[in-house]
Amino acid sequence: MIRTLFISAAFAFTAPVHAQQMQHDDMQHEDMQHGEHDHEDHDHKDHDMEADEAAPGETVTLSRTPEIDAALAAGGEPAVAQVLGVVCDFCAKAMNKTFGKREEVAATYVDLDTKTLNLVFKPGQSLDDETIGKLVTKAGYKIAAIHRGEAVIAETAANAEAAQ
Repeated sequence: MIRTLFISAAFAFTAPVHAQQMQHDDMQHEDMQHGEHDHEDHDHKDHDMEADEAAPGETVTLSRTPEIDAALAAGGEPAVAQVLGVVCDFCAKAMNKTFGKREEVAATYVDLDTKTLNLVFKPGQSLDDETIGKLVTKAGYKIAAIHRGEAVIAETAANAEAAQ
């Protein structure tokens, strides 16, 4: 009995150390099908998943990061997908990883504030809307709309000028 208590107590003290050693990004998440989990069990109690849909006439712009800017400078073509239900870092990491593995994609960024998936494709390459939609759906989310090309960049430039 004392031996069992000692072993249990020793494990209780060392378990957090073992958990910290696990490298989350090195796991094979595709095999675990995290994207198919029920979002109702998430800690998103105050979030209305249906309220994410873009309002008619809403301006959609490309979120800028150093990677996005470098891919654009290299001649890449941008696309911005409005994603329903993307509200947490786990959501963003799952989609960044999914699209980051695609050969066609030069840069990817999920903006939780605007609920958008921002992509820049390598020069001469692209993914059609159906493929983007399937990949987002496989990750457990839905697409409201996909915007492409110079329009998303022009809006970004206009917003930057208006902010100055």
